[in-house]
Amino acid sequence: MKLIELLPNFIAELQIACERLGRSDLIAQLATVELDNNSYNGATRVAQLGLRHGVDDGPVDQQAIHEPPPSNESLNLRHRYGVEAETDNNGLLRKLTVAHGTDIAEALGRYSTLRL
Repeated sequence: MKLIELLPNFIAELQIACERLGRSDLIAQLATVELDNNSYNGATRVAQLGLRHGVDDGPVDQQAIHEPPPSNESLNLRHRYGVEAETDNNGLLRKLTVAHGTDIAEALGRYSTLRL
């Protein structure tokens, strides 16, 4: 299931944060990326969202962003929950770490089993 379908408001906020950073490549990915797995640590309140791209999602559209996206990047998205995005060696989103992730974990708990 697409992450934007599970957490529409959160993803819309992240897309705005990416826009402020000038990262149109991440904005487009947030619209299509799927939740692969998730975990939540109750002691630290940190949620981690593992992401995957659908079969139809190819490499990032280079013409849309005019240059190759950074690979193996860790990027602070400057969100009120403290979100860090990680990309793989092709510049594709692979993980979101949410420092204050209790609300996100509770919302996702309706759709998937949380590993504590």
